Amino acid sequence: MHSNSQNISCALRSGGFDAHRHWMAGALAAYPMDYVKSQLQTEKGRQKYKDGFDAARDILQQGGPLAFYRGCWVNVIGVAPEKTIKLGVNGFMRTAIQSHFGYLPLMGEVLAGGLAGMSQVAVTNPLEVVKVRMQTSEFEFKEIWQQAVQGELYEGADACLVRDSLFSAILFPLYAHMQLAMASSAVFGSLSHFWVNLLAGSLAAFPAAFLATPADVIKTRMQQCREMGLNSEECALVLADGNTVVIDDITKKNNFVDMTREILANGGSDVFFSGWLERVVRSVPQFGVTLALFDVLTQQCIAHGWLSATTSV
Repeated sequence: MHSNSQNISCALRSGGFDAHRHWMAGALAAYPMDYVKSQLQTEKGRQKYKDGFDAARDILQQGGPLAFYRGCWVNVIGVAPEKTIKLGVNGFMRTAIQSHFGYLPLMGEVLAGGLAGMSQVAVTNPLEVVKVRMQTSEFEFKEIWQQAVQGELYEGADACLVRDSLFSAILFPLYAHMQLAMASSAVFGSLSHFWVNLLAGSLAAFPAAFLATPADVIKTRMQQCREMGLNSEECALVLADGNTVVIDDITKKNNFVDMTREILANGGSDVFFSGWLERVVRSVPQFGVTLALFDVLTQQCIAHGWLSATTSV
């Protein structure tokens, strides 16, 4: 169990300033794709836009380049704890399972990845609620936060749990096996360790992001703001008066199963893959860099004696 503690410790050390700086820069660079994706996943956006290019063009015309970054600071704040928890728990669980069985079975890899994704939800879901509501409404942070803290910070947590656990259960095992395959390949074997990991992480993120899109659509629908007839001034006035009835009407509350049924009944199964391209384009470079960088930092942990070289990461 000492090696497990080392693994968590290494993840936290690796989540230092240098890693945070890279992760935050990546989150900021990828945010416009995330913003467009959220527009396409709402009922209003699906009716309004033909595709991501149409949505991006309209957003640019209506609000200018900065419109793509509305709510981005929420994402930037959340990326460091999200990545640290996800990567740390995955490494911890892989080591624990390998120690128990004497080897690491495929289902053990899937379980470790799924638990890693599941563990981050407690931290990320409140940030997701605020981010999605800022992306899908004109309300300001103060207005959204005042409503969210009244019991809605974990709105859509069941959908977030499904999305993140599925994504990580696919990502981490695929990444580990692609690392080995590419390192021994005649085509990629001549590349440096960093570039092999970057390519392996990027390729692993593609199917993970695509297959988790339905849960992401359901999560967005559960967390979005609705009934956009109210402007932000009216919203603020309602909150100032202590009356949140109108605000409550904006957010349609459903559990995961109810929202799934509602989407199927009103839009059909193709709705579940709304914004899949934007989600993949955002995730592929982001996780390619994240996994490659984490591997570099892990090697630094080993070099400094913070992590055993035999520990599974």
